Amino acid sequence: MITKTVLAPNARFKAGWIALLIIAALLVLMHFSLIFFLDEPTLFVGFTAFSFYAFVVLLIPFRRAEPWAWWTTWMLPIGLAVPAAGDPNIATFYFGVAAACGLGLLLTLPEFFFNRPGN
Repeated sequence: MITKTVLAPNARFKAGWIALLIIAALLVLMHFSLIFFLDEPTLFVGFTAFSFYAFVVLLIPFRRAEPWAWWTTWMLPIGLAVPAAGDPNIATFYFGVAAACGLGLLLTLPEFFFNRPGN
């Protein structure tokens, strides 16, 4: 009989995961509201979809500690840093959020790759 061992996540994983989940949810809300308040709705529809995808990945497979979800979630800080590099008006906010996302990802790293059965 094959059984799958699910380890209870430690406090560091929970803190990183919750921080990433809150950031992604706030980005969805912010980008969705900017569709209606700024003159570039198509741009913010794309950012809303991007943020929503990150939120869904964080909500389901990331919490299950599936390694591909950890690698995929790096899209979030990279996707925030790239537009910030080209626009000084948003650079401080987006770089700060990208750094927080990177920290959250690094907090969860041991659960994905080092604390797995068989390692």
